[in-house]
Amino acid sequence: MRRTARRVISLLAAGIVAVVAVALGPGHERVEPDPDIATLLSLPDDQVDDYLADRPGLALKALNTRPDVVAEWWSEQSPEDRAEMVESAPETIGNLGGIDYASRDTANRAQLAERLDAAGKAVAADPSDAEAASRFAALSAIHGASKGKHEPARYLVELTDDQPPLAAVAVGDPDTARQVTYSVPGMGTYTDDMQLWTTGAENIHRAQGRAGAPAARSVIAWIGYVPPPPGIDATAGAYAARGAPLLSADIRALTAARDGTGLDTVSVIAHSYGTTTAADALADDDLGLYAFVMLGSAGIEYRIGRAAALSAEQVFAGEAVADLEAGLGRIERIDPRAPAFGATVIGADGDPARGLVGVTGHAPILHSPYNDDPTSGAWTKYADPAERDRLYAQHMREFGYLDTGTDSLENAARASTDPSATTFQTPAK
Repeated sequence: MRRTARRVISLLAAGIVAVVAVALGPGHERVEPDPDIATLLSLPDDQVDDYLADRPGLALKALNTRPDVVAEWWSEQSPEDRAEMVESAPETIGNLGGIDYASRDTANRAQLAERLDAAGKAVAADPSDAEAASRFAALSAIHGASKGKHEPARYLVELTDDQPPLAAVAVGDPDTARQVTYSVPGMGTYTDDMQLWTTGAENIHRAQGRAGAPAARSVIAWIGYVPPPPGIDATAGAYAARGAPLLSADIRALTAARDGTGLDTVSVIAHSYGTTTAADALADDDLGLYAFVMLGSAGIEYRIGRAAALSAEQVFAGEAVADLEAGLGRIERIDPRAPAFGATVIGADGDPARGLVGVTGHAPILHSPYNDDPTSGAWTKYADPAERDRLYAQHMREFGYLDTGTDSLENAARASTDPSATTFQTPAK
C-alpha cells in the first residue's frame, strides 16, 4: 500500500493543495483542510513513507480528494503495472476513486476473502463476542451478494474496513454502462442486509430495461454510509451529514473514472432516510444528476428549500398511503411531495391498469428467492406449522417500494430512464 500510495501522491500533491477548504453549502460551517493531509503535502520525499505508516488510511483519504487526477494517472499505467498494484495493494485500489471498477472488484474480492476468514475465526474463538459476530454477519452478506454467476454480472466496487464494514455492489458493469443509478438505503439498512439490498438493485435494473433503458446500464446497491437505526435517530440530521460527503465522493469517482467513455446519465433512487442523505449531497455538491427519485422519504432539510436547489435535472417523490413511518422522520423536515417543494409526484399505491400492486408499508424490499421460499430458514424457524403458514401467507401479500410488481418500482425505473415521461404528471390511483 505504501509504495502504491507514494507513487500517486506525488502526482496529486499540486491538485490537493488547491483544495484547501471546502464550503459544504447553505447551513454548514466552512470546513478546514485535514491537518494530516496538509502536513503530508509539506513533507520532503524521504519522510512521506514513515508518516503514512503511522497513519493508516491517510493515503487513501488524500488520494480520494482528487479522483480525476487518479483516473489520469491510472490510465497511464501499463496493464502489467495495474495488475501488480491490484495484487500488492488491494486495500488501496479497491476503494480508490478514479480506478476502473473491474480492478476495484478484483481487489475487493481478495480483501473480502481475507476478512471473512479472519472474522469467522474470531467468532469461532469467542462466540460471545457481539462485535465479531456483527462483523462476520455483514461480511457474509456482502459475500452472498457478490458471489457466483449472475445475469447481469455483479461487481464488488467498494469494501471498507469499518465497523460495520461498508460496501457497494454494482448490478451490471459500471465500466461500460451508459446509464448508472445509485440505490441509497435508509434507516435500519446495514451491510448485513446487503443481499436483499442488492436484490432491490437488480429489480431496478430489470425494471429500467422494461422502461427502455440501454442494455449497457448499471445499478449500484450502495451501502456506503451508516444509516440511523429505526426510531428517534432518524429525525436528526447527523447521519445524513456524515453520509452525504461519502455519496458525493463515490459519484464524483464514477464520473472521473468514466470521463470520456460514454457515460450518459447518473441518477439516484433513495429510500427513507437515504433521501435525506442524498438530498444533502445534491444540495452541497454539483453532481449533475439526471434524476433523483425519493421513495418513502424521511424528509428534506429546510435549509435546502426547493427541488431546484438539488443538482439533478428532475426530482421525483412517491409515498404509499400505507406507509405510516416515513412521516415520523419529517417532524422538522420538508415532505418532498409538497407542491411548494417542486418535485414530480409518482404513484406507490398500485396501478390496476398496468397490473401493478401498491406498497403496503415502509419497507424498501421484502421479496427475494430466499424470503419467498417456504422451505427456507426464514420460515422453518417457526415450529408451529399453522403459525408458519399464516406468517408466510401474510408475507406474500406485503410489498416494499422496490419489490417486483409494484408501481413504485416501475415508476422509479421510468424516472431514472426517461424523466420526461408524461406518466409521472399524475400519480397512479
